[in-house]
Amino acid sequence: MKVQKPGTPARSSLAGALLVLAGLQYLVLEYVAASAWHKPSYSYAVNFISDLGNPVPGDLFQGRLINSPLHVVMDAAFITQGALFIAAAVLLRGAATGRLGRWLMGLAIAHGVGVILVGLFHESAAALHNGVIVGHSIGASTTIVAGNVIAIVIGANKATLGAPRWLSTSTAVLGVLGLAAFVLLQVDKPLYNAAGGVPERIAVYTILAFELLAGGWLLAPALGPGRTPVVRAA
Repeated sequence: MKVQKPGTPARSSLAGALLVLAGLQYLVLEYVAASAWHKPSYSYAVNFISDLGNPVPGDLFQGRLINSPLHVVMDAAFITQGALFIAAAVLLRGAATGRLGRWLMGLAIAHGVGVILVGLFHESAAALHNGVIVGHSIGASTTIVAGNVIAIVIGANKATLGAPRWLSTSTAVLGVLGLAAFVLLQVDKPLYNAAGGVPERIAVYTILAFELLAGGWLLAPALGPGRTPVVRAA
């Protein structure tokens, strides 16, 4: 195996910009949607993120009273996140070849498609009754698992991907934390019912933090031509 330098640093910079944009737009639009929620007020600890995308006013879902006037905004954030993540992955597809490259691309597509499904298949009492909630649940689980696994894989392959130690260590820690929070959300039902928004947000925000860190590094002025190695099979 040998390491070659890429000839298109502009693609890396563009990918970095898309990752940063993906993370920022998600956080901003989530806040906007949450701010429009009244009677009762939206709780970042008790309510789930998907509650913001529920289009049914006054819907009673799993014991939570849902009222998200700007549900379209949150669903747009989900879909935009997925589309931008996949686009960034396509731009970076030369960063690793062989099995590692295929794994990363597959995980990126899984994450992107998963979060798009979350934006298209909403949670609601009706969706729970007619089975449509399955699409939402599959999308949410795939999004969280694939996104955090990507962070771990990148952290574990810093030598081949050319990532600095601070970035690889940070992404690996974020990925492990995100997966641990997701597992806790699944197994601790009292926590799920009382304050499920906390572990869910940890599991999701670790991915957003990874996007901002990785995207910022790709955009950094110090990143000039040839700074990001491409792994090619010998």
